[in-house]
Amino acid sequence: MRGTNDPLTLRTKLSLVLSVLLVLSIGLTGGILIYQSAQNARERLTREHQLLAENRAFALRDNLEILEDELARLALSPQVDLSDEDPSPEAQLLEDTHQHSVLYNTAVLLVSADGECVGAVPDKPEFKNRRFGNLAWFQAVKNAGSDVMFHVADDPSVGRTVNIVQPIVRKRKFVGALMGIIALDQANIIVPSLRDKLPPNTEAVLADKTGRVIFPTDRALVAPESQWAHVVHAALLDESGAVSGRAGGEESLFGFATVQARSDFVVVFRRPWWALIENVQRQVWVLATILLFGVLVAAGAGLWFSAYLTRPLELLRRSAVRIATGQGGPSTDVHAVVGGDELGALVNDFLEMEKRILERDRELREAANTLEQRVTSRTRELEAAQKALVEVERFAAMGKTSAAIAHELKNALNGLGMAVELIVENPTSPRVARLRTRVFSEINRLRDVVDSLSSFSRSPRLDKRPEDLSVVVHRAVDTLGDLIADRGAEVVVDIPPHLMFECDGHKIQGVVMNLLKNAVEAGRKVHIRARVEDGEAILDVADDGPGMSEEARLHMFEPFFTTKPNGTGLGLPTSLRYVQAHGGKLEAQAAPDLGGALLKVRIPVRREESFG
Repeated sequence: MRGTNDPLTLRTKLSLVLSVLLVLSIGLTGGILIYQSAQNARERLTREHQLLAENRAFALRDNLEILEDELARLALSPQVDLSDEDPSPEAQLLEDTHQHSVLYNTAVLLVSADGECVGAVPDKPEFKNRRFGNLAWFQAVKNAGSDVMFHVADDPSVGRTVNIVQPIVRKRKFVGALMGIIALDQANIIVPSLRDKLPPNTEAVLADKTGRVIFPTDRALVAPESQWAHVVHAALLDESGAVSGRAGGEESLFGFATVQARSDFVVVFRRPWWALIENVQRQVWVLATILLFGVLVAAGAGLWFSAYLTRPLELLRRSAVRIATGQGGPSTDVHAVVGGDELGALVNDFLEMEKRILERDRELREAANTLEQRVTSRTRELEAAQKALVEVERFAAMGKTSAAIAHELKNALNGLGMAVELIVENPTSPRVARLRTRVFSEINRLRDVVDSLSSFSRSPRLDKRPEDLSVVVHRAVDTLGDLIADRGAEVVVDIPPHLMFECDGHKIQGVVMNLLKNAVEAGRKVHIRARVEDGEAILDVADDGPGMSEEARLHMFEPFFTTKPNGTGLGLPTSLRYVQAHGGKLEAQAAPDLGGALLKVRIPVRREESFG
């Protein structure tokens, strides 16, 4: 039956699932397309911006090479002869060059070998009588041979200029130089390559590789820690490229390219990303609109498809309800509703299964009544057998215990009876003293059997308190001092002082005494060691005796099992119970150093307990 706590029907859930799946598939596909489109657009914009910088640098390189060629042509002209002390041919050549050429818009200077301006066109006072001999760039020109040199200067009369200096060499000797001056604030062939027909919101900078700004003329240097400085530094490594960075308070794309043409000029174009991605954003909006339309279509398709699928499922639900409540079978018009597709076949099979289930249900109910009676009868039999088995085991345990006790008492009483008869028959015999000692020994052994049996039969009650394990062990050794002396045994105790942990000192002392007594009776050398490892207090009692046989190792902790003539067989089982009451273990193995037996006691300790 439909749960009262579930407000969602199967049709609603299926509609949600199908709609979500369709929406996710369309959304994921659309998201991937939008992301891929944005990535491709970003890569395309980066390539286009780098190509812009490369094209403008190529155009500027062509213009600079034209300027170089013009000065080189003039320098090779026969009219340029500074050794004849006649400046008129050179002056005429400079005048013709300035009038018929638009390359050098500001001035063309003729400089002597010592750096003095000997001719200038136009013939203005600010150009005449200039001396450049003490300037570093002029000294570099003198040493450069015939190579052209570019020099940038801030002229007080015309502003920032690009000076192209062509050495004049005659017979491999520097005799002077021609210097073309191009004022960047006036009409020239350099600035158009940087300024004309740029995309909107594009900023252009011409700088040298030291960071000095050539154009625009209102800037002197790029800021050392700015993105402009990083771009100029990148030009030292690559001829061209594009990098993203922040400048002017906005994320921007920088494209750079080196001009070359015997110059160290770098062309840099900056355009903010918001201006670059305007078209991309429009594409994203279009894709988002298409995606939204697809989501709506997917939701509608999910609703229709869920209604189509849940119609046969509703029939299945009704059939399940009838099966659960034991009602009659379906009506005869169901087959006309479900149709003949796979779901219809499923519904028909399910309805047929419903009929068979009803028949089998009747059969099972009848069989269940019979089975219940058989189970009840069998349960009574098993309970009676279990009680009988428990009684048998109890009597067997009592018989084993009684036999062991009777055996011990019989041996002791036989010895006592023989001794008493001998004493009564001949009380003055010298053997009476020896028999008296034997009587006392048998009485003590009987007392030991009774005490051991009493200790073993009681559940150990622990009185835990902080104890020093070293003190407990030495107390046990002192208690067995007479036995140790009689046996001539050597007991070595290797325990650090102040080994404190919480335990029942009397019980642990009893365990140590049992283990020590067995070790002394087995060999002549006994080593007792104690330590703390991995949260456990470990006590080792090892001897140099013959060790333990395999049979003794298997049965050593069973009550009344002993390998000693006068043993009770309760010492090790009692010790095991005491150790287990402390949550520990008692293990037996071969002693690696002495060759005999090694009994190991492991008792867990709390982390907060301290050990000295």
